[in-house]
Amino acid sequence: MTTPRIVVAGDVIDDVIAVIDQPLRANTDTPSRIKRTLGGSAANTAVWLAHQGCTVDFFGSVGSRDVARCSEEFSLASVTPHLMADPERETGSLVSIVHGDDRSMLSDRGANLALDPSALSDAVVANASWLHLTGYSFFHHKRPESFATLIQRARSHGLEVMVDSSSAGFLLDLGPTQFLRWVSEATLLRCNEEEAHLLADSTDTEAALARLRNSFPRVIITAGDEGSLVSDAQGTHRITAVAPEQDVDPTGAGDAFNAGVLAGLARGLSLEESATQAAKLAAVAVSQLGGRP
Repeated sequence: MTTPRIVVAGDVIDDVIAVIDQPLRANTDTPSRIKRTLGGSAANTAVWLAHQGCTVDFFGSVGSRDVARCSEEFSLASVTPHLMADPERETGSLVSIVHGDDRSMLSDRGANLALDPSALSDAVVANASWLHLTGYSFFHHKRPESFATLIQRARSHGLEVMVDSSSAGFLLDLGPTQFLRWVSEATLLRCNEEEAHLLADSTDTEAALARLRNSFPRVIITAGDEGSLVSDAQGTHRITAVAPEQDVDPTGAGDAFNAGVLAGLARGLSLEESATQAAKLAAVAVSQLGGRP
């Protein structure tokens, strides 16, 4: 198989992940296991892609004082970084509280809000086969339409474009219809069931899949332990979820899944084969603490 080159653009986040074995107790202490790591959905996907042997360029924005630190972390993960330095904002940060299958997140977008897609050079874009974006890039940004322009630019260079819709809560803030307009030229949409229901204005997952397929050549709807539904010109298939060796932390499972899909498609596998491969990678992510390999 060839070694695909993929451009990932989007969020970089300093994660603080706390795993608790009992409900969070208000106004007092709750025992937990805590891990601090560099994360962000797009950034995690880039690292998982490199972990699978893909050539990856990552484009993002961090606080000025963190450029060297973050660049070094990406380089150590075999990802080529292209980082904007924001002199006014700190690097984005997130606190994730994990209790069993439940995960609550407190997000501060920080320097991600200053990411300017026009700063990503055509030379980087033109030499890739895929561009991957997450919905987080559109949410609360001053110029979310600039990411729609990036999708158009990638398509003009012949790239396929995958978009992860990312967050049901933020989709409600932005407006599902507006989001669909901005990502309309993507060639693959990936969302979970709640996001799919919002985007398709339907409470039935299979009906939502059919509606979204009217707008996108490929659609994937993930449903946790129930696996995923994938649909393209070759048909609709249900992909069985892979049980993790141990259920530790769901952080990064979706990002690993995205990477598995991208790596498979970029190497010429079918959507069904790519999603099957992705399910195995997501199970690896769930079995560890933190969102990266």
